[in-house]
Amino acid sequence: MGFKSINVEMTQELFDRSIKGSPNDAVKELIWNACDADATEIEVSFGYSGFSGAENVSDIFVVDNGCGIPFDSVTEYFGKYGRSIKTYSFKSPNGRVYHGKHGQGRYKSLAIGSFVNWKTSYVADDGKVYSYEIRIDAGSRMDLSYSEAPELSDSAQVGTVVHIHGIPDDRINIVSKLAENEGMIPEMLATFAPYLLAYREISINYGGIRIRPETQIEKQAEKEIVFDGEGNLPIEISTKIIRWKQSTFSKMYICGSSGVVYDEQEYTLLQRNALSLYLLGDHFEKMHRENTLYAGRLGDPAYRFFDEEARKFAREFTQEQELNDAAEEIQRIKDEGVYPFIDDPVDEIAKAEQSVFDVLAVEVTRAVPQLRTSHTQTKKLTYRLIKEAVNTNPASIKTILMEVFSLTQKQQDDLAELLSHTHLPEIIDMAKTISNRLTFIYLLDQMIYCDSVGKLIKERTQFHRLLLRELWIFGEKYALGTSDQSLKSILSAHIKCLGRNELIPEMPPEASNDLTCIPDICLFEQICPSYEHFEHLVIELKRPVHTLTLKNLDQIRHYALTVAENPLFDKTRTKWHFILIGQKFNKSVVAALKNAVVGDGNFYNAENVSISVLMWSSIIQDNKLKYEFLREKLNHQLVDDPSFAMDYLFEKHTMLFPVSNMLKKTE
Repeated sequence: MGFKSINVEMTQELFDRSIKGSPNDAVKELIWNACDADATEIEVSFGYSGFSGAENVSDIFVVDNGCGIPFDSVTEYFGKYGRSIKTYSFKSPNGRVYHGKHGQGRYKSLAIGSFVNWKTSYVADDGKVYSYEIRIDAGSRMDLSYSEAPELSDSAQVGTVVHIHGIPDDRINIVSKLAENEGMIPEMLATFAPYLLAYREISINYGGIRIRPETQIEKQAEKEIVFDGEGNLPIEISTKIIRWKQSTFSKMYICGSSGVVYDEQEYTLLQRNALSLYLLGDHFEKMHRENTLYAGRLGDPAYRFFDEEARKFAREFTQEQELNDAAEEIQRIKDEGVYPFIDDPVDEIAKAEQSVFDVLAVEVTRAVPQLRTSHTQTKKLTYRLIKEAVNTNPASIKTILMEVFSLTQKQQDDLAELLSHTHLPEIIDMAKTISNRLTFIYLLDQMIYCDSVGKLIKERTQFHRLLLRELWIFGEKYALGTSDQSLKSILSAHIKCLGRNELIPEMPPEASNDLTCIPDICLFEQICPSYEHFEHLVIELKRPVHTLTLKNLDQIRHYALTVAENPLFDKTRTKWHFILIGQKFNKSVVAALKNAVVGDGNFYNAENVSISVLMWSSIIQDNKLKYEFLREKLNHQLVDDPSFAMDYLFEKHTMLFPVSNMLKKTE
């Protein structure tokens, strides 16, 4: 059978970005595609190569019994990156809400391997089943081939088999992690749980294990949240929180009412408690269709309200859960016969002492989990010492405050006054936030100016994503507008920020033809008084140890001039700052900046569009000065050691900096 060839309508930059994406996300996208095709059985399996005992994943298969891809729809499905039949239809033939709509998910497979083959079977208009193949070869860039004509199938079974192979050497380790069920099953469980609970007929089998969320739920709670917008009809969503029996993959998921996940976000509270939080509603489905989810809290008041209320709900759930956990822990200590109190308390003083012991015992066990598996005599001694510490001084609480926290009487009074206005967890969280920021300033310095750290950091998958979690470094008044999205997407978000949503459908295609370039980060000012003035930062980042060149300068200038010359970008009420940041400048950049407008890093000024070219040292120094007073108050100290920076990244940002991969690079 021969093959036809078509050219994919996508930029080289978008193609390269697909190749460098996340293998985990790629597999999930293929599963979502199968769900969108009304599949009821989906299976992910792996092929291996290499020596026995040291095999690596060489092939990935995703098999489904969905409706297949009609032969006359190949061009529509594959030929136009960023467009899909799902753009015009919101539900599958069987009534399921679509997950995808951008026509980009299938190309994410290139993040796994260089070759992707689809063998698909479908029912044609004559009622017969036909099959054919589709192939993508990363080596041929944006050319796709498919069978010249479909063939009559020997089977009545419809569906699609996706086969990914040709894994590049530098991706073998990370791709092989896809077959590690210990890490992947919890991720798949958390991601697809609401969808599988809504569509009970669907079976997802991953690496030989069926994803069954209903069997892994330890505890769950639901709450309806209603947003009463001024002059608008109330908007209602449901929020669900699940505590899993074993899973530790904890995030907040933004979903449609049917459970289709459109976005996922980190939330520290969930990670500490092994929980998954889901926000489900038609409002998020509508935002997904309109491509406004990326604006999130900034662009949509209802979204912001739901986000805040869901987080409150999660805090209430965890507080209740912590009380239950504490009670269970004390009961476990009693059942093991190591509880140091034999009789029930006879008076209020004894009752208070026993209550204080219970609190301390639970905290000690959390701080030293090894105690649970220690020898019985060790446990008895530990709990006896805690009891004696409580009994030694009736004013034990005062002792804890003065000796452990070294609080003076005035500081105790200050704390009591603070607690009348706020709560201790919030005080601790604020102190932790400041400490984390001081630590990040130090880490940023190490990543940029310590080669042994910086040379190991990748630009997009690590450095870029790390900065997205620390946007305060560019100024408190800014919030994320877009990340890794085209100027056209920035324009749409900007129009919504102006409150002129009605202009988006009216944008003529010719006015946005030149808006395909993709800056790294766009930040929008969070507070725009009376919507009278707006300020946006468009930031272009480079690898930490990168020296800026004229090519980089031309790139940021192209972005700025595109915005300056396009009338759809408001320049009357909006100031556009384009910022290029690097470790240092080469001689050509230094010479170009000498001829620029006077001002620190100022390279270009025209109406309300400016370009600044900065070294990271100036941003780091500005933040050090801003936080120096708070650092002194906290007596915050860090060891000036590159190994501390790497250890911190491994521990706090495991998803971005897998230890095994980083260690391999340092060998």
